Formats: sequence, structure tokens, C-alpha cells
Amino acid sequence: MQYKLLLMTGGIGSRLGELTKNTNKALVPINGRATIDYILEQYPKDMPVVVNLGFLGQSVKDYLEENHKDRTFEYVWLDKYQGPGASIGYAILKSKEHLQCPFLFQGCDTLVMSQIPAPEKNWIGGYFEDWQTSTMDTSPYDTVSTEDGKVVRFNKRGTPGFDSIYLGLDGVYDYQIYFETLEALYNTDPMSEKHHPIEVYNKMLEKGIEFLPQHFTTWLDSGNLPALKKTEEYLRNRK
Repeated sequence: MQYKLLLMTGGIGSRLGELTKNTNKALVPINGRATIDYILEQYPKDMPVVVNLGFLGQSVKDYLEENHKDRTFEYVWLDKYQGPGASIGYAILKSKEHLQCPFLFQGCDTLVMSQIPAPEKNWIGGYFEDWQTSTMDTSPYDTVSTEDGKVVRFNKRGTPGFDSIYLGLDGVYDYQIYFETLEALYNTDPMSEKHHPIEVYNKMLEKGIEFLPQHFTTWLDSGNLPALKKTEEYLRNRK
């Protein structure tokens, strides 16, 4: 089955503070290696990668072409990556013509240390703990609720009662319905900065489209400073 990876690198990475003042978040170093290196090594080298470019996008493009010459990249330049009208949903829509096949969606601030399945079905990546006993602060994260082995709802951050943390790592098999749904949502308010994949998934669930949970036992977050520090420690100790 032909499929691609959509890799989101367009944002300004504001949660990383001074680290991303002059550096794209995909290039923030983790123990001497760019974050994007860790992401790409989890995928087959013959899989096309669609890369959104926005904030300091030329530096990302230059880095990939210099350091990953054995891969095929398709670049999508974003005219809006912050402020009114800039949203994750808008960035995905800009990539539509490159994604006329099943695809994987991944933000550039999440790492999982296990095999990532192909989008042979719709699946949602999640991180699961025993939330009754866990000491993890889940308030910064969107979450996923499941029943009988299927996703039933995506929850905005801070919503109680869930099964896993939403990772921003998904498999989209029904890509045509996905883009139809995303376009309809985007057109309700094109200037919104809040259009997000979980809106799309919830609407698709309402249409009867099935999503299966894909639990990852190890999840490393590089999207904020405390999490980045923990990620660095984990990868340093793994060696």
C-alpha cells in the first residue's frame, strides 16, 4: 500500500521559550542530534515525507537536504504559520494535494520508541498509564476516550475521564473523508487559529467512521521545556 508521512514543522514552538527564538523546533538538539533525526529514523527510508515549512522553514529544508539525502521530501510552504488564520488544520489543508493516499500524521515534538504501523486502517496514537495512580500532569494534553477497543471521543485538554494522552501521531486511511471534513470545518471560520485534527476526528466519528486506538508504551515529548529535559535524560540513559 502506498502511503506518506505528513510531518509538521511550521509552528514557532513558543512553549520552548528561548530555544526556538532563532531555531525551528524540529531542529532543537536532543543530546547533540536534531529532534527531526529521531523522528525520521522511525520510518522506512523509501517512504515519501511531506514537510510543512513555516517558521525558519528554509533552515529545516536545508538541514533535511544536507543530512537526509537518501530520503524523498515534498515541501509545503505555509504563508500563515502564526496569527489570524494560522492553525494546524490550515497547515494540513495546504498539504492536501500531496496527500491523495493514506498517510501518517506526526507533530515534530513527539517521539515513540517502537514500530509505527502503516495507515492500513484509521488509528490514533495514545500513551496509556493507570490514571488512577499516575503522578503525571495530564492537564497540558488533549486526550482520547475508548470503549470496546474503539475510539469514541477526543477530549480537549483538562477534560476528566479518558483512557490515553493524544500524541499527535495518527494513521489516516480514509483520507478523502478526512479532507472533506477538514475543509467543511475550516470554512466555518477561516481566520480561526484553533482548527485542529481532533475536531476532524470527532466529526468523522459522528459520521460512523471507525478509529482504533494505537497505544505506545514509551512516549517522549519535546514540546515544552520540562518534557524536553526528561526526553534528553531518557535518551541519554538508553545508550
